Amino acid sequence: MDIDTLMGLKVCPLFKGLNEEEIITLMHSVRYRVLRYMKGEVFAYAGDACLHADIIIHGQMSTKLEGPSGRTIRMHTHTTGNMLAPAFLFAHHNLYPVTIETITDVVLLRLMPHDVESLIHQNNQVAMNFIRILSNNIDFLTQKVGLLSLSVREKVEQFLKSEVQKQQSNRIHVGMSRQELADSFGIQKYSLQRCLSEMQKEGLICLDGKFIEVRN
Repeated sequence: MDIDTLMGLKVCPLFKGLNEEEIITLMHSVRYRVLRYMKGEVFAYAGDACLHADIIIHGQMSTKLEGPSGRTIRMHTHTTGNMLAPAFLFAHHNLYPVTIETITDVVLLRLMPHDVESLIHQNNQVAMNFIRILSNNIDFLTQKVGLLSLSVREKVEQFLKSEVQKQQSNRIHVGMSRQELADSFGIQKYSLQRCLSEMQKEGLICLDGKFIEVRN
């Protein structure tokens, strides 16, 4: 196992609490492949079968959901260490619910389902980590569904409140373009821009490029 692969697995939640030697020993007991994808490639379309456990060793990927009207909702950005769709790996209806694309060049480590089962049976920490991953995914999807039911103003307010808490500052850095942020809310870009402009006129926020100062 090369050092880059090992470093990617070290930050994967599946191996949380394990040292490098334990990870190497476990991975020597199963078969895996290392795959590479170029920036801008479609990894999977919504409706494709989820047949493998894929862990991002390096790079970023995005998941997008297309609604009946054709509007695209950006669900999540996956980075180094993230597992792709772990909740669907052992599901009876094991189809990707979203389209997955590469944002950058990506290196993946791929395991077959029976090899994931082997890791879980061999190590209790890995078993608990997998349960936590599934639980966190359910929590994320629950919050996402709740967010989509809100008005544009409520979505923006909730996002700002969350980022203020996360960044521990009233001056927050938005690591997405306005289009990407609008996609994550499932709204049109002009609706987001109008909402932000209205909030700025009301003195609630101050827009400064990639930064938003929350004043109230």
